[in-house]
Amino acid sequence: MLKYRAIALLFALPSMVIGHARAADETSPDKTSANPEAMVIEAQHLEMFLDRKMRATGDAEMRQDDKAIFGDRIDYDTLNEELHVVGNTRVEQNGLVVLGPELRLKMDDREGEMKEPVFTFNRQPTTPEAPAVLDTAGLTAYSTVSRIPGASAAPSASTGFARGDAKRIVFEGPDKERLYKARYTTCEAGVDDWYLRASELELDHHTETGTATHASVEFKGVPILYTPWIDFPFNKQRKSGLLAPSFGTTTKSGVELSIPYYWNIAPDMDATIAPRYLSKRGTQLQGEFRYLGQDYSGEDSLELLPNDSQADRDRYYAKIVHNHAFGHGWSGNLHIERVSDDQYFSDMTTSIVSTSRVNLPQRGNIAYSDDVWSFSGLVERYQTLDDVSFPYQRLPQFTLAGEKEWDYLTGNLYGQWTKFDRSDHAPISQAMISAPGTSLVTGVTGSRSVLYPSISAPLARSYGYITPKLGVHYTSYKLDNAGFTLTDNDGNVTSSEFVNDSRSLPIFSLDSGLFFDRDFRVVKNTYTQTLEPRLFYVYVPYDDQSRLPVFDSGEADLSLSTLFSENKFTGNDRINDANQLSLAVTTRLIDSKTGLQRLAATIGQRFYFSDRRVGLPGAEEITSSTSDIVAAITARLRNHWNVDAGWQYNTDIERSVKSNIGARYNPEPGKVLNLSYRFTRDSLEQIDISSEWPLAPQWFGLARWNYSLREDRPIEGLAGVEYDAGCWQARAVMQRVSVATDEDPNYAFFFQLELGGMTSIGTSPLSLLKRSIPGYTNTSLIPDQTR
Repeated sequence: MLKYRAIALLFALPSMVIGHARAADETSPDKTSANPEAMVIEAQHLEMFLDRKMRATGDAEMRQDDKAIFGDRIDYDTLNEELHVVGNTRVEQNGLVVLGPELRLKMDDREGEMKEPVFTFNRQPTTPEAPAVLDTAGLTAYSTVSRIPGASAAPSASTGFARGDAKRIVFEGPDKERLYKARYTTCEAGVDDWYLRASELELDHHTETGTATHASVEFKGVPILYTPWIDFPFNKQRKSGLLAPSFGTTTKSGVELSIPYYWNIAPDMDATIAPRYLSKRGTQLQGEFRYLGQDYSGEDSLELLPNDSQADRDRYYAKIVHNHAFGHGWSGNLHIERVSDDQYFSDMTTSIVSTSRVNLPQRGNIAYSDDVWSFSGLVERYQTLDDVSFPYQRLPQFTLAGEKEWDYLTGNLYGQWTKFDRSDHAPISQAMISAPGTSLVTGVTGSRSVLYPSISAPLARSYGYITPKLGVHYTSYKLDNAGFTLTDNDGNVTSSEFVNDSRSLPIFSLDSGLFFDRDFRVVKNTYTQTLEPRLFYVYVPYDDQSRLPVFDSGEADLSLSTLFSENKFTGNDRINDANQLSLAVTTRLIDSKTGLQRLAATIGQRFYFSDRRVGLPGAEEITSSTSDIVAAITARLRNHWNVDAGWQYNTDIERSVKSNIGARYNPEPGKVLNLSYRFTRDSLEQIDISSEWPLAPQWFGLARWNYSLREDRPIEGLAGVEYDAGCWQARAVMQRVSVATDEDPNYAFFFQLELGGMTSIGTSPLSLLKRSIPGYTNTSLIPDQTR
């Protein structure tokens, strides 16, 4: 016998329509779709009392809008719109499911209560209505915050799942509930690793936030945090409040403790203020201010340590960055950094990227660009931290470039005027240079003008191309002084002073290449192999440039990119004399099914038809007829190995000059092994090994070892473990960094506990891990099927 259900009541206020019985397995149109305010009550049995009260029993169900209520019995007063549900009560709305024994609710304003509720909340995270730059400008951990010491939200793979229970829940409107003696967690059912307990908990679905009083966070049954008041977001929206305290230890500064406060000033503006206690130095104040407008953005930082107890002085670091788009092709930016002393980074940071910095920029720039022209104006100076590397200041520099295409010709124009000055702190002292038995004494300043017009005629076909180019490079100097002499070890002058002079050099080049390809099979796979030879000829006549100053020029390293450049020098102070031909051949293997490049290999060399006579001051003249051989190979193998290698070989001494090889094995997220070796003759030889790898279910090992074979000492080391319990993660990382300005290495320890979607406690090592272990994946982001 078929089981019948009754559509007990269907109405859109103020009208009322009595429905009809239908079979349970019979489909019918959704009557609520015609009127979103309509209410549908279904049950096994229906009783009506004087057209104002109704009782539905047996699998009773009521739906209206996005709300659904279930129970063994539903009593409904149509006059007062009061609902009473008894037995196996369940309420569903906006991803929230509340279970309990009994419910009383006023339907018009959704006010009522339920005793002994158990609730779950499951919703895909929404995109915060916040400027993207404020989520990506280096403070990702601040994008979701809470007003509790130790309650910054942690990045999580959570999709918005949460659950809990309470003694009583009170419904206070369409989007708000208040729970008493409540527990809240993002762990799955049956996993009670951590809870937020509160005497009172308010959930607001409109703002997607929760507010709790007399709240404590319990981890494994142990209270680890307490606050009289806390609010937290369901998803990743920005919110003012205290962030989790970070703590750790380093050999330079001792035990560290920081309690940041995040201030969500406006949708396009925020700030973070953090006192940082250093047991060996004192209390430091850190602050960061970020903003974003329709045409501009910026980030300002300040670190202040009054009266460092070890250095016995005030110490600070300041940074100002501003980018602005003025419209009509105009833009500008400002970048200023400054520290109180040369040892600031080595004493106060654990990042080798920071400790190796020796020049801090203080730069302002304005630029314009359109389809043909680009212009930039630059003012630039540096704070030098090693008392040796003092680059020239550009006060100012103006650059104009343009490119115009016609039917068969392309015209280019490059022009620049620069005023070079020296820092007041730069000593005019002797510095050894490459030429044996000589030394350089320099203090020359002045201006330089550069103009380089050229025209080319690119001819391209599917099988190849050829591009002849002709230009004239003009350079003129106007010096403030003549502060250059080159002397030998006996003090004898071997070169005259720099002079005001100019230089005009014609430059001719011819670039050409061909493309060949063929299809072939390897076992069951089909590939396309290409063969791409390239020839590049350059002619520049010789001009004596020994009496011209060197403001910003250096010799570029030979590589597959510089092999096809007109000038082997960077900057504009030296233009090489050239009568040379560069030759390279590239071959590729492309998977015919996927289009992926599985292999690419290139080898090249330059051939000289005359000796090179132009060089930097003190450099030896090179007379060999060929350059070093350079080669590179990139492989993306099917067994999850990626290999990149480069090689430079000197045919005169028959030895390798440079080489590097790197391999990465990455079969799936959470499994990565990086191996690399770098070698530069007479200066560098290093190995670098790093890995993230599962050690046991839910356990991951983290390691990196960067070692200098030439100096026989480690440069940077890292070891740690990461545990992923699904709804929480823990990381412990030890780092060792060799500091360039100090012989003693700096050790740092990081520990972080993430309680998914709620809080992060400790000092986050995530940015360190991403930099140190290429391919690292946060365990909370590893897909479940991989995990």
